[in-house]
Amino acid sequence: MIRLALILLSLTACSSTSDVGKEGDVVGGSCTTNSGPSGTCADGSKCVVDTDFPDGSCVKDCTAQVDCPGGSACIQENGGICVLECGDAGDCRDGYNCVAKSTLDPAGSAKVCILQ
Repeated sequence: MIRLALILLSLTACSSTSDVGKEGDVVGGSCTTNSGPSGTCADGSKCVVDTDFPDGSCVKDCTAQVDCPGGSACIQENGGICVLECGDAGDCRDGYNCVAKSTLDPAGSAKVCILQ
């Protein structure tokens, strides 16, 4: 019985979408609106479509880094949003670059995926 439960749990974990990443539904994934049939952002996140994210990106509001899930950074854009962190452009969706942006608490900078 325990073995069956572990197998089912592992299958469920493998089939779930990633929260943060190029296709993340919390941070990083493409979107058009919060409620659209494709590119939907998870509850607690929102879709931002602007000059930095022309095809839309799921982000989370933040006032400090502790508000952001792992793999994302709280930058000063749009009053404070968690966006996908990166090491280089290969970590970002097609068309996006890995750019240093100013962060909120703690103040500094982080490399994130935006269009620039």
